[in-house]
Amino acid sequence: MAQSFTVQLTFGSHRIENVTLQWGVGMGGDTRRDAPSWGTDIEVPAVIELLDLITAGAITAEQARDKLDRLTVAIKERMDREYEEMIELMEQPTPRAVREKMRFDDRWVYAISTDGTPGSVKIGVAKDIALRIKSLQSGSATKLELLWSARGGFPLERYLHEQFNARRTHGEWFDFESCPDPVKKINEAAHAFLQQFAEEGSTNP
Repeated sequence: MAQSFTVQLTFGSHRIENVTLQWGVGMGGDTRRDAPSWGTDIEVPAVIELLDLITAGAITAEQARDKLDRLTVAIKERMDREYEEMIELMEQPTPRAVREKMRFDDRWVYAISTDGTPGSVKIGVAKDIALRIKSLQSGSATKLELLWSARGGFPLERYLHEQFNARRTHGEWFDFESCPDPVKKINEAAHAFLQQFAEEGSTNP
């Protein structure tokens, strides 16, 4: 199912307003299927505006590429997650209220950063962390480093995103530059959330 996203492309004092990106419209050809950004289209006028900024020397081509790559990777991850949730809902015969009740999800939630910006941390979810990092690495100019991981799936990921929403920079990336120990902070928040399942399990016969 095709979906549209409206974003702002910000480069310091330069901003391109109301840029439309569409995911899933024809999905393009197979030539660049392995690219992390495959499946997402951007409106041509915005691309021309972006090229004008590059030509004028206001931004570099690398800055434009990195911005678009981060946006499209975030969109792809969101759509992958929504697709998995849709399949899960379709396979559940129970009422919607029961399906939406919080339950343990044994997929991995992970936190990664890069060599270039160690204070910028991505909190995501994956069935296979190594495979997900390999996919993300292909779209990153600097080496990705796994900082932390725990089982808890989408409920834990959503909880951590809510807890650190004030630090969110874009998509699933958060600014922990001012935090002396991001791993400890994330682990403490995750522990508080997962403790609910431990307590619930101890009260069940």
